[in-house]
Amino acid sequence: MTVKQEIHVEGATVPVYLYEKDGITYYEFDTSELGPPEPMVNALSVLKLIDSPQKRAVMINHKKPMGLFDKISDRFDYKVEELDGKYRIEFWLKGNR
Repeated sequence: MTVKQEIHVEGATVPVYLYEKDGITYYEFDTSELGPPEPMVNALSVLKLIDSPQKRAVMINHKKPMGLFDKISDRFDYKVEELDGKYRIEFWLKGNR
């Protein structure tokens, strides 16, 4: 079982949870109930924590954040998975899959 611990992230307006799985540290947050610009604000705050190949961010959102993708695509890669009408987006540093 994965234990998630809530952490404080400067600039985030939603809870952010830290957990480890398979040697990777994850920072997970849910913006699915928020309207613009809150999902992008939170994502940019959490993405500041992704500074090594062993760290990932996981965003749960109500839609694919296309504006965010455009803004971060020079530094981060990501994958999108649909989950019961919401989207799970996992981000990592470019070139570190």
